Amino acid sequence: MTLFVNEPDWSATLEQAKAGYYKLILIVGPTGSGKSTVLKETSDYNFTHLNFGKAFSRELSTKPAHLRAAEAEEVAIDLVDATDAARIAIDNTEVLFESPIRLNPLALLKSLSTRRLIVATWNGSFDASHLYYGIKGHPAYEEFKYTKEDTFIIVPTNNLV
Repeated sequence: MTLFVNEPDWSATLEQAKAGYYKLILIVGPTGSGKSTVLKETSDYNFTHLNFGKAFSRELSTKPAHLRAAEAEEVAIDLVDATDAARIAIDNTEVLFESPIRLNPLALLKSLSTRRLIVATWNGSFDASHLYYGIKGHPAYEEFKYTKEDTFIIVPTNNLV
């Protein structure tokens, strides 16, 4: 079951995440809500920090333009694997939603978190069964359904719960 944690006691929250199949914690909130600030709190817990937007864009720009969308998921996986870290804090994930890439960021993050503990930012909101990227009505707005079998943790940056 997805767990919602308003004020993370990082020691306890990380232990809960490590016990799940998906070792994933999403820090969810709109632009400017403090996601990156909350993510930085993990620095006391031996996390390797990855500015995903910057690294992903740099790596993808080396690919021929006509292959970028097809190779985007592999590039994302390789970036995380290259850290060779058991704990990764991923910031600036918005690039995963950009056209023409349009990966399924929730599926990608869940997959990456089966082998390592991941804390990642998510620009948007959530409810009891969906994560939302962006603001409704915006061209990049997307909904991602999750089920009660999905075992990951959501930390809101403003009282969304």
